[in-house]
Amino acid sequence: MSTSLLYHTQGIHDFEFESFDFAGGQTIASIHRHTDKFQCPCCKSSRVTPTFIQTRTIQSLPIGSHRFFVRVKMHRIRCGDCGAYLMEKLPFIPSEKARYTKRLARTVIDLRPEMSISAIAKYFGLHWTTVKEIEKKHLKKKYKNVPLSAVRVIGIDEIHVGKKRYLTVVRDLDSGAVLHIGEGKGGDSLEEFAQRIKRSSCQIETVAVDLSAAYTSWVKNNLPEATIVYDHFHVIKLMNEKLNKIRQRTISELEEEQKKGLKNKRFLLLKNVENLDTDEGTSLELLRENYQELGDASILKESLRNIYSLVPDRYMARVAFQDWCKLAIDTEIPEMKTMANTITSHLDGIVAYWNEGITSAAMEGFNNKIRWLISQAYGYHDQEYFKLKIFDLPKLRIVRQI
Repeated sequence: MSTSLLYHTQGIHDFEFESFDFAGGQTIASIHRHTDKFQCPCCKSSRVTPTFIQTRTIQSLPIGSHRFFVRVKMHRIRCGDCGAYLMEKLPFIPSEKARYTKRLARTVIDLRPEMSISAIAKYFGLHWTTVKEIEKKHLKKKYKNVPLSAVRVIGIDEIHVGKKRYLTVVRDLDSGAVLHIGEGKGGDSLEEFAQRIKRSSCQIETVAVDLSAAYTSWVKNNLPEATIVYDHFHVIKLMNEKLNKIRQRTISELEEEQKKGLKNKRFLLLKNVENLDTDEGTSLELLRENYQELGDASILKESLRNIYSLVPDRYMARVAFQDWCKLAIDTEIPEMKTMANTITSHLDGIVAYWNEGITSAAMEGFNNKIRWLISQAYGYHDQEYFKLKIFDLPKLRIVRQI
């Protein structure tokens, strides 16, 4: 009966049950291998001579409120066929040196999406590093080979992860899967991914990136047939950065008393006009009247947004962007001239947004999930584990605590 219990609850078979010991809220089952189940670890021959060496205690799934352990008699095996002389291997543990069973490891993995590492460690009486290593081994096996053969549309973006450190993340924009995580934020961070592309049979047709020259150059060199798309998120984001630089420059040129009129007005300028309340709308009008460069740049920002919301196709979009660039240059505002030059040099990729119908906004949303992941763990010291968690992030269900 006890042998059957070991099999059905702990996944242990081909071992004989000897006895139970109960002490301190723990149950320890003493077991040994069936005499006719010994095999050579090398050649699998049954012509072996086992010699008892020591006992080994291994933790498994709890039974009721008791933590459950198995105490195994370990033997050294001498093979009569190949001559090997090795310690017997236990089939119910995940690795040779593991102190826990496969069933316990599987349960930890199943509980991990619902519980923190510390909560699981406390529940099973494990060290938190043991729980982390169980999950890490599982993720390494799961994401050892991420397939590329069916990938057609990808997004590339970088994220700041602290201490002047960046990661470049590549995702399949159709499935949401993470395809590559590279150190840094330039083309060098994508070299390993480039090698994988060459080895695979994938036909990547479209790449969504920000306005970074490094990523654009990498795509042109490694995916010359792919269409580059710069979506509206990055264009408007860059425009907002230029607008804020004008505000900062304007403040620096004012007397101390005059500076008060522009302080704390950053979000007023960056906020979309349709989201302003009555008081904010009035404040924005006054700001535009009192500071000409800021007013012109603010109007240009809204007209740039209108291109995306009103223009129906790429041909009209090209004309609209060209007209916008002329207006921006005519203002003679340095930041607006730079913005116009950026749009002109990236125009093909910007108007491709209308043709391809894709956006890398999903990449920005995913970056927020990565930041959430960092905040949950208060940072990661094990960078390999951190990257594996990012690979698993698209499948993670975020539960908000009430």
